[in-house]
Amino acid sequence: MKKSYYCEKLQKTLHFLPDGVKYCCSCAEGVGLKISDFENFNEQDVINKRNEYIELLKEGIIPDQCNGCVEYKERKITDKIKSAFCSPKKSLVAHIIADHYKQCDCDCIYCSQKKLFPEQIQKYKLLPVIKKLYENHLIDSKNLKVEFQGGNISVLTEFDSLMREFRANDCHSYLFLTNFIKYMPQLENLDWRSLVCVSLDSGCRETFEKIKKVDAFDDVVKNLKRLRSTSQIEIQMKYILLNGINDNLEELSRFLPLAKSIDPKGTIILEFDYNDTIMNPDGANYKVPEHYYELFDFAQEYCSGYGMRFFMLPHTKALLDKCRCIN
Repeated sequence: MKKSYYCEKLQKTLHFLPDGVKYCCSCAEGVGLKISDFENFNEQDVINKRNEYIELLKEGIIPDQCNGCVEYKERKITDKIKSAFCSPKKSLVAHIIADHYKQCDCDCIYCSQKKLFPEQIQKYKLLPVIKKLYENHLIDSKNLKVEFQGGNISVLTEFDSLMREFRANDCHSYLFLTNFIKYMPQLENLDWRSLVCVSLDSGCRETFEKIKKVDAFDDVVKNLKRLRSTSQIEIQMKYILLNGINDNLEELSRFLPLAKSIDPKGTIILEFDYNDTIMNPDGANYKVPEHYYELFDFAQEYCSGYGMRFFMLPHTKALLDKCRCIN
């Protein structure tokens, strides 16, 4: 029997970008559909196109945009047999990524958004689209997870109205990617089912300013500590390794105790600079520097010793497993 594949993200995700919709978490790659007019958003076209990609994977055909992705998996023989005899179920949207806005109040040197969407403007309102999806019963309300991945939620003018719509439809699971330069009291009444992820990328003011191009390190730390004292929301602190800037034990040794002081039970995420991997045409040939393994081990041991969580994204784990560089 020939190979057949499936992708959970493809079946459940709608990733809204400034120029269209994708069916995965990546704004740089992944299958999707360009949309010229969001005023007349046709949700059925979006669903139909997603189903086309699902069928391709079932047939063992991997779309070019999915090549090398760590998310799609080979289907088991039992799944193939079952699908042959069962009528197809309606696949509802259980994961919405709001990534249609690119405005931000800092200027990170690693920001891929500036390359992909240099205009950094919001071309349409997402709220009417979401309402239409709810009206047509295309959202799995019981299991919906919403992510805000765009520029920064503090400058997203429809943030409050979107949150009201989702919460009115009983959504409780959110992920907010934010620089947290501006405090967001709207996050205070969320619980452990939601999380806020902030890329500090540094353990001191000088390195932060070098990376972010803004002098706001103290503000971010203060805001994170305030949120921890007022909300049950989970806090994730990310550290993106940048060649020659913060990819050293000295800076990481500043960051980890700082993160612990913000949230002793928080989550630490170490990440690669996507400009060296996903955004680089030679990313498939990227080699992880040997000392990066030492940094990952150090962070993991630190978290284990202090009861903090250490989380590794699938893309990161795949690079560490396959792309070791012997210096």
